[in-house]
Amino acid sequence: MKNFLKLFAVILLIAFSIELFAQNFGVKAGLNLSEMVIKDDDMSIHGLKTNLGFNLGVTAEFPITTMFSFETGLMLNTKGFRIIEKVTILQQTMELKAKKNIFYLDIPLTAKLGFDVGGARIYALAGALCWFWPKRENEGRKHRC
Repeated sequence: MKNFLKLFAVILLIAFSIELFAQNFGVKAGLNLSEMVIKDDDMSIHGLKTNLGFNLGVTAEFPITTMFSFETGLMLNTKGFRIIEKVTILQQTMELKAKKNIFYLDIPLTAKLGFDVGGARIYALAGALCWFWPKRENEGRKHRC
């Protein structure tokens, strides 16, 4: 993790030093429709419903050439699931509902290539996404890069 942060800092320093005057900063917001799959070696849980969430964050684009740029940011995302089950106990039918929202911090690391086609600009993007799940009670901090 420390090596990743060092590499990220070096990339940002290079991007700042190449064209400090040309960076673009922005704000992104949107809706998430997330589904989750819960599996274990012995079982899997079916019947999970789509959960409505949001994403919100800031972005930064650092041009390296007129065609190529590096884009990153910090996004707060909600993901999760809903369960709706009908259970019959003693000839009484009950509906059980549960909802789990999980908050993630995402850091997209994207290379962006732009082409002028006619009067429009077409972009090709490739990169990685690092995410962090803040520490919860009785759980450890989780991350993936």
